[in-house]
Amino acid sequence: KIPIFFFGDLDAYTLQNIYRTLKAGSAASLIRNSDFSAPDVHFLGVLPEDVKKYDLDCYSVRESDASEARALKKARDVLQNDPFFEAPRNKKLAKILHWLIKEKLRCEQQAIFAVNPKDPLMPERIILDKIKTGSYV
Repeated sequence: KIPIFFFGDLDAYTLQNIYRTLKAGSAASLIRNSDFSAPDVHFLGVLPEDVKKYDLDCYSVRESDASEARALKKARDVLQNDPFFEAPRNKKLAKILHWLIKEKLRCEQQAIFAVNPKDPLMPERIILDKIKTGSYV
């Protein structure tokens, strides 16, 4: 069995829309979700612990910005109403969403590529280290 990883941004939209749909399928394909999802996929993207460990550049999420306020509101809503995030197997994902809401931050995957710009292999080493140490969800 070959593991499947998804490398994405640390933000509410990525977790609650892109990754969730990849892992569980979309509501539009509810009847055939097993054919259109990858339930064993792991989120290898930027995690809250990576922000601290690698001192990654993040962006503040401003509730004064309409689209960012919507993303935070939706994150709060899915934590309360979406069975996917309520399921015990997705507890770590829910914890990340709580962190995003509390910290009001987002961090793009490109931040990993800026850790040491003089070392072109650094991003690869970081990603391989995350896989080896199980630093994924």
